Amino acid sequence: MLGGAVALGAMTAPAQAAPEQTVTTPVVSRAAVVKDRVMSWNSNGQNLGTPELLVEQISRYKPQVVTLQESCRTEVREAVRRLKRQGLEYQIKFGPGTINVACDGWTRNGQAVLYAKGTPARDFDQEYYSDDEGPLEARGYMAFTTRLANRWVRVFNTQLSWGAYRDERKTQIKELLHAAQPYSQLLLAGDFNAQPQYSEMQPIWHARLSDVDPFCGGTYDSRCNSTHVKSDKKFDYILHRGVGSRNCLLHSVNEDHRVVVSDVSTAAGPWAACTVTWPLIISDDLITRQAGGRNPPACHSPLAGRFHTRGRWPTPQPHRGCG
Repeated sequence: MLGGAVALGAMTAPAQAAPEQTVTTPVVSRAAVVKDRVMSWNSNGQNLGTPELLVEQISRYKPQVVTLQESCRTEVREAVRRLKRQGLEYQIKFGPGTINVACDGWTRNGQAVLYAKGTPARDFDQEYYSDDEGPLEARGYMAFTTRLANRWVRVFNTQLSWGAYRDERKTQIKELLHAAQPYSQLLLAGDFNAQPQYSEMQPIWHARLSDVDPFCGGTYDSRCNSTHVKSDKKFDYILHRGVGSRNCLLHSVNEDHRVVVSDVSTAAGPWAACTVTWPLIISDDLITRQAGGRNPPACHSPLAGRFHTRGRWPTPQPHRGCG
């Protein structure tokens, strides 16, 4: 039995049984990025995000492509400068966003894409959806074409309306899929603010898209892993069509959105199950709830003991943005 709070270097709870996966958590170093690796994260920059957290996650996994949502532009720019000093050079493109008073300098908070130096990137585009919950949110997508797994892949980064705004999400998904329709090889990454079985998500699955978590689809499956820690719901996706996913890792940074990491491949399924990790001191209740009611096993990750964040979940901040 676990008592009180348990200190975790990187507690890991493997998901449901599936073919052996090859996800590893690389030790932070000055090594080059991992080819074909994609990372997506809603960093909640206006409440919880910092340049340090962005640097920590990106330098840990060294993705070739990063899609960010709800990130303050000042934090992203500073993180890229710090990553360069570590030997990891990224280019930045910003997408839809709104001025947020909680971002340093009252700068925009929204979407961004980072891609490693030398990564081919072309045909950038961004669009705002025709309907959202406004006026403090500006929902939309950004897209570009890059080379992953030796194929030209169209990559979309998006954040959809939150909470009860299901009709708005339905419209947004329709517009997103219309933009993605011409591409046979694509990734749709981001915070959809909707569980996979929700009615507004059904067009996603009808469009032959698959999530990197093999148990998340159009019908409820208890093996589908949550990506929003506090609510224990699945909101964050890296969806693919025409390419595959070699692995899936979900990393818990705080009680908000998990980092989603996967390596793009051309191999046909079945895909490997996700691995979920916790780096913090957290309560027994949250640990066992996220581990499906079981005490997760001790972690033998090479990163055990290397996490900088310690202590309980951060104190919730005043509401400055949604979902």
